[in-house]
Amino acid sequence: MLYPLKFHSIKKDKLWGTEFWTIASLGDDDSIVNNGYLEGNSLSDLLETYMDELVGENIYQMYGNYFPLLFKIIDTHDSLSVQVHPDDMAAAEWEQMGKTKMWYVSNAQENSSIVSGFNQDVDAHQVLQALEEDTIFDLLNECSVKRGDVIYLPAGRVHALSSNIQVVEVQENSDITYRLYDYNRVDKNGQLRDLHIEQALDVIDYTRTDDPLVTYEAQINNANVLVQDEHFCANVLCLDKTIERDYARLDSFVVYICLEGICEIASNEATEVLGEMGKVTLAKGDSVLIPASLNDIVLSANHSNVRLLEVYIV
Repeated sequence: MLYPLKFHSIKKDKLWGTEFWTIASLGDDDSIVNNGYLEGNSLSDLLETYMDELVGENIYQMYGNYFPLLFKIIDTHDSLSVQVHPDDMAAAEWEQMGKTKMWYVSNAQENSSIVSGFNQDVDAHQVLQALEEDTIFDLLNECSVKRGDVIYLPAGRVHALSSNIQVVEVQENSDITYRLYDYNRVDKNGQLRDLHIEQALDVIDYTRTDDPLVTYEAQINNANVLVQDEHFCANVLCLDKTIERDYARLDSFVVYICLEGICEIASNEATEVLGEMGKVTLAKGDSVLIPASLNDIVLSANHSNVRLLEVYIV
């Protein structure tokens, strides 16, 4: 029987900061289980062995042995490049998925900001001219952010992060990024980092972005909807007691990421058979994958201000 699965994070040092891939199976980056009798197995091993038991019948039929999502924690000490990702159709020529994603701001200093799209309708010629004249930020929609803010970034939307900000990122399982602008930074060899202007101009959504922040309520002990699209659904759960979640009709794996506090997560089915192996405790920054075969989940707040990000596919 499967049970709630925790994984070792994969740390990636970047020019601008650090990424922790918390649940991933992309190329050589394959998360390793760190709890229970499956400890030491990779996520791809589990998918090949348990198939729809792990991810859900419809998801397995659609994606096979390719895990559809990638989860990260991003910590910046310098600004992220101005970049864009292709959609599924454009990415197909690379035999990959596109890259729609969302950010949950888990920590931010007072001067932190994000870029999401343009502050006016533009075209490729205007963007190219602004890049040549080093005035691209005159066209970009930049706004201040604070802890708890959520930014939805569909494929094709130009975006960036400032320094001194931490976000939880949920994305399609793809690593295609086209850099438009990188502040003339050089890599460890003293070379300017590659830009991908031609590819970026082909996939950009040039329409104005009026409000880059997701508006949501934070009702206590309820699932508050953040994002619902064809790639993933994300809710935030704000807890001060024990609640139950019934996923019998979902047909999907569920990933929880702890945003604040300490929370115990237990599968009723798994604890009946496996005892304590059916329970995990999450602190801030921890993630767990609930296999699709587990339906009855109990969430217990061990701290008065628990926040969880809940992600699945419908």
